[in-house]
Amino acid sequence: MKLLQTIFDIEFEKTVRSWADTIKSNGYSALIHVYIPYDAQFRDEDTRRIRQILKNYVPDVPVIGCSSTGVIFAGQLNDENSVVSITIFEDASTGAIVVPYYARQIGEDAKSALEYARSIPYLRGVELITASSYSQLQPAGKYMDSLPEKIEIFGGVAVGDDKHPAFVFADDYPESFGGSAYVLYYGKELHLLSNRMFGWKPIGYPLTVTKSEGPVVYEIDGKPAYDVYNHYLGIQKDDNFFYDALEFPWEVRIDEETAYLRHAKSVNPDGSILMSSNIPQGSEIHLTYGDPRRIMYHTKQTTLEMKDFAPQVLNIINCMGRKLFWSDKEDVEISVLSKLVNATGFSALGEIMRHKGTSLLNNLSIVTVAMREGPKGEIPEVDIDLFEKSANIPVTARLALFINTISEELIEKNRQLNEMLYKASHDALTGILNRGAIERSIYDYHESGRQDWHLIMFDIDNFKKINDSCGHMEGDNILKNLSAVLSDYVKEIPEASAGRWGGEEFMIFLSGLSDKKVKEIAEALRIKIKTDCSQDRPITISVGVTAHRPDETVRATITRVDELLYQAKNSGKDRVCGD
Repeated sequence: MKLLQTIFDIEFEKTVRSWADTIKSNGYSALIHVYIPYDAQFRDEDTRRIRQILKNYVPDVPVIGCSSTGVIFAGQLNDENSVVSITIFEDASTGAIVVPYYARQIGEDAKSALEYARSIPYLRGVELITASSYSQLQPAGKYMDSLPEKIEIFGGVAVGDDKHPAFVFADDYPESFGGSAYVLYYGKELHLLSNRMFGWKPIGYPLTVTKSEGPVVYEIDGKPAYDVYNHYLGIQKDDNFFYDALEFPWEVRIDEETAYLRHAKSVNPDGSILMSSNIPQGSEIHLTYGDPRRIMYHTKQTTLEMKDFAPQVLNIINCMGRKLFWSDKEDVEISVLSKLVNATGFSALGEIMRHKGTSLLNNLSIVTVAMREGPKGEIPEVDIDLFEKSANIPVTARLALFINTISEELIEKNRQLNEMLYKASHDALTGILNRGAIERSIYDYHESGRQDWHLIMFDIDNFKKINDSCGHMEGDNILKNLSAVLSDYVKEIPEASAGRWGGEEFMIFLSGLSDKKVKEIAEALRIKIKTDCSQDRPITISVGVTAHRPDETVRATITRVDELLYQAKNSGKDRVCGD
């Protein structure tokens, strides 16, 4: 297998003719990729001319192409020229079939395309080049994921904007401005290995999507979504919004182990933002920024894996946002990978790769697909530390290091502070408020000048006997179970808080309620604990209830409710005593 490339210039027709001679004289099969700069001045004319020349000289070679930017040519990213690459398969069993899915007849769905793929012997990989929306890609991805997991699935999203719509094309079919085309790679001796490289890292504090619908995010933390870009980054609502925001995608957190990146596409007049795909309401997000340390690490790891695989051709789908991040050093990652083997590919608006059985649309990543026919061969020696030794990291990249490091330190200090505050206000055993926190609530309310507050104090009957007969571990379990019941019960009462006063004693502070209502609450709590906590043995409580009296100190009210509690205990327990 080998890769040949050329740009569309005055020598293009001559170059294609030489390709045709090589293929015909050796009986090889091949595949052609065509990448057209999405904003080229004469892109339509160039596309027609390139396709016509290919049809004239290599009519039997399948062709797939798209609008693009940052095309990989000679180990560098090329923004100016249309680039045409031909992969020549030298093993007789190897080949590629282009499936222009956008040109299929009405009624033929992705399922039928999948069945066609299954019928191909020695199917090794599926490449998807698309100009479709994310909502259209989701069902296609589910169909593809039903293929055996050993089959590599990869691809990219064609580049375009409002002035220059994205398009794809395949073989002799017309360009499509919203469709997809596939390449099916097959061969008994064909080996493929896909990989992906990230490097974007969360910065700042987590934010919450408080209002969204599909890909449109209306509010973040209760404010217009655009405020995040305007307030923190100074990004304006203008023609450059897409490009400016692309450097600061969102990490959308699914759970503790899973997150994905999504970027903003446009901002609406009402301050809502159209994202690259759906963002569920309630999602926790972070703004992210390229972290050169992580990028360097991923590049080194991928280079090591490539060396071990020993590819003959490398297909790279690089993210447009990643390209913007590196600015005038945009070739730094591509150049390292290209030292191993000839590479083709482009910078896309989204990178597709199947990972752990699921095809995902990635953003701000690099997807690499190594290809080889037959056994491993020799591969050039490459200094894997070359990238990290690159001295001229852009100022923006160094700024990213600073921001990330400061953010990490602030988040860690905030976490430690929250942990300290939690420990200072919560009981270590039961997790509910401790005596200090309850006392602060009472004193703070009293000092505000309001007098309409009550206290309910209770303790567990015969708790010492339980500890003596069953052990302190069982006693601790009873305290924890009772605290959980108490916590759930108090949540339903407005302006109420409860905590462990000490040992087996508990205190509830209530405000704005009548004497009658507080007495009902105390009685209902006594019954609830007796019902919900009496599982292995009867659990009852004795309860004191009192109201704060005008011109009385807080300490006097606390002393009285304590006395009422002991009155309940001395009167037979399992009862409420109030004044």
